[in-house]
Amino acid sequence: MKYKVGDIVPYRNTRSNIKHAKIISFETVDNGKIWFWGIDTVTGAKVWYPVHQSEKLDLQT
Repeated sequence: MKYKVGDIVPYRNTRSNIKHAKIISFETVDNGKIWFWGIDTVTGAKVWYPVHQSEKLDLQT
């Protein structure tokens, strides 16, 4: 995992638009994957998103 708390990372919202969020914490879910809690940089909305998906989006942009 290359992200740390405070990083600005990409995520895909429910409308499939790519947005950015500031990471506030990490959590490991039941299947062993790591997800992050974050705050959207524009709207201030809470974000709950898998780190591995965010890393894929980071490679695409």
